[in-house]
Amino acid sequence: MNEAIPVVVFAFRRADLLSRTLAALRANDVPVIYAFSDGPRNAADVADVAEVRRAFHAIDWAETHIVERPKNLGINAAIITGISETMAIRDEIVICEEDIVFMPGTYAYMCAALARYRNEARVMSVGGWTHPRMTPADAQDAPYFTGRFTEWGWATWRRAWDGFQGTSGAELRDRCIARGIDLGKYGRDIADWYAHGTSNESWDYDLNLHMLLRNGLTLLPSHAMTEHIGHDSRSVHQQDRTGWNDRAESPPSPSRIRWPEVRENPASAECWRRAMALPPRPSIVKRVVRRFAKMFNLGTKHGPGA
Repeated sequence: MNEAIPVVVFAFRRADLLSRTLAALRANDVPVIYAFSDGPRNAADVADVAEVRRAFHAIDWAETHIVERPKNLGINAAIITGISETMAIRDEIVICEEDIVFMPGTYAYMCAALARYRNEARVMSVGGWTHPRMTPADAQDAPYFTGRFTEWGWATWRRAWDGFQGTSGAELRDRCIARGIDLGKYGRDIADWYAHGTSNESWDYDLNLHMLLRNGLTLLPSHAMTEHIGHDSRSVHQQDRTGWNDRAESPPSPSRIRWPEVRENPASAECWRRAMALPPRPSIVKRVVRRFAKMFNLGTKHGPGA
């Protein structure tokens, strides 16, 4: 397959972050970009969305295919629809959002991984982000396989995506339960999301259930090669990242990578369960407050979030 693998970029209203994402893709020598710009939710978003679209149209260093949505689809529908539309004409793609920065060499790594596992039906995605909390001890210097999906810069094939679009999270959950699949195998966050049913879709959790139903695997690097820069008040899903900070670094050249055999690392599920069960490490401000409280015998709050 000689056709250049495109990067699919999703953006909404944060042109300042998108500029950093695009600069990183340019530094990675990405040749083709499929850009999806979600529409404004209301009048307050119009100017920001227009700025995002100007940034896409200003790309002069790659072949571009730009889709401007007239209405706001929301993050779940925007990503699922955009990937499905691209997959209708492409066999394999790399995906990132407006707040994901690729370290130099990440695109080459993902293209090499897509080629290496192209015909391995069980391999369903290639992830660019990971964290030491969930990395097995014997996977410190080479990629490894896990059943957990990560969405902060990733790649996949049409064969893996087929059958996902149009299936609700509730339906995927019910299928997993009917087959006796443990929703909490890779962490309580997925299990909790589906525990009592939900009317809110979470495309990444839904895709992970799609993978579980097919006994699918994700190839994860030993160290993060993508950086999520979007933790601000404009984020659709704001998260407390205290204790999860990590420094992304460039991957080795593909020729130096020891590509693993297609089998899940036996320690992976337990690493994920422990990582997702750990409370986040307190911020430095909270640690200083606690230190002074101990010094002066002041009362402090304890427990989650304290």
